[in-house]
Amino acid sequence: MSWSTPQSGLFVAHGQAVQVTYDFGGTYRGPQYTVAKLDRSSGGSSGEDKFLIVQWNAVVNRPTFGGYWYYALGVSNPSSSDVWYHLEGGGVT
Repeated sequence: MSWSTPQSGLFVAHGQAVQVTYDFGGTYRGPQYTVAKLDRSSGGSSGEDKFLIVQWNAVVNRPTFGGYWYYALGVSNPSSSDVWYHLEGGGVT
């Protein structure tokens, strides 16, 4: 299984990090390999490196009746431009 979020739906400012969460309707789908894909940036020189780093991944089970699984990850932007991005991933086998 592979999946993708809506393109350019996520934002992180230059030099900042964010926590992102997503789910599959509360259903646990096993470990997910997730990549942050750059869509566009706020500027900077065309030769400047712009990249994102997935710093950590987690699976969380909320304490609700029957449990509710969701996934969380930390994404950092060490470049000097603000960026918009989306996530792509799939199950780890």
